[in-house]
Amino acid sequence: MATNTLEKKDTVHAGTAPAKTILFGEHAVVYGEPGIAIPLWNVQTTATLHPFAEDAEDQDFRVISDSVNLNEKYSRLPDAMPLKKLIRNIMEAFHIARPPRRILRIESTIPIASGLGSGAACSVAIIRAFAAAYGFEAEDSKISDIAFEIEKCYHGAPSGLDNTTISFGKPVFFRKGKGFEVIHVPEKLRLIVADTGLKSITSEVVTDIRERYQQFEPVIREIGRLVDRARVTLENGDIFETGALMDENHRLLQKMTVSCEKLDELVQIARSNGAVGAKLTGAGRGGNFVALADNALDAQRVKAALEKSGAKIVR
Repeated sequence: MATNTLEKKDTVHAGTAPAKTILFGEHAVVYGEPGIAIPLWNVQTTATLHPFAEDAEDQDFRVISDSVNLNEKYSRLPDAMPLKKLIRNIMEAFHIARPPRRILRIESTIPIASGLGSGAACSVAIIRAFAAAYGFEAEDSKISDIAFEIEKCYHGAPSGLDNTTISFGKPVFFRKGKGFEVIHVPEKLRLIVADTGLKSITSEVVTDIRERYQQFEPVIREIGRLVDRARVTLENGDIFETGALMDENHRLLQKMTVSCEKLDELVQIARSNGAVGAKLTGAGRGGNFVALADNALDAQRVKAALEKSGAKIVR
């Protein structure tokens, strides 16, 4: 049972969370269609709660994150800031009476605003750090629920796919309002995830699609049917058919205007250099894209071609 007393007051307590990539179904998943996503454990966020030095005069709870140039007392953070709301929600969920006399340090190798779930990973890592510090058992489902509330701050009307995939840390077949199923993805699935370098604000893209929902509804339903097929090809280990469906998913996302010239160029470079399929991942209009290779040699060839074209390899 949770308490408001820190466990082992002189100990550093940590929580980690992976990035995620959407293989199929972005945008459509917001409207009740299925989506498939997997965690990316080679890029992750770590949150740690550190004790102050014994001789520190000021021991008010402080938050430090070099990645977003933040070093501030918790009490001075704006009330509307998602990070502050997250900490309030954690304290409420676990009956913590007052902020800890600690330093919360957030470190991440996940690119921000690029479609890899950096916001959800940050939330999940912080929740786990608090759980470790206060000695309570936090089920993945509860962590996901807390993180989802903060996803609303970042994205407006999120599907829940990001926080679910990241909290459970497993490949999922997800449908908004109907939960998810863990699915089997072949261990040797050779995915290349790369960053265009263009920032993408998910909430802005999602809002634009929502305002034109009637125009795009037929495409959204077509994506949903494609995701159902993709689940079968993935679980059967049919790499070439999975790649073909990735290409088709990208074409449909182009019709929804969420691709961009840079994404299309890099996706085509991946295909031309051995990828059996490639598509944008996440909100689009920048951010990341994902390519699938049949073997290790092709995967290296794709990575080399993408790096030569200015993309940053994430995985």
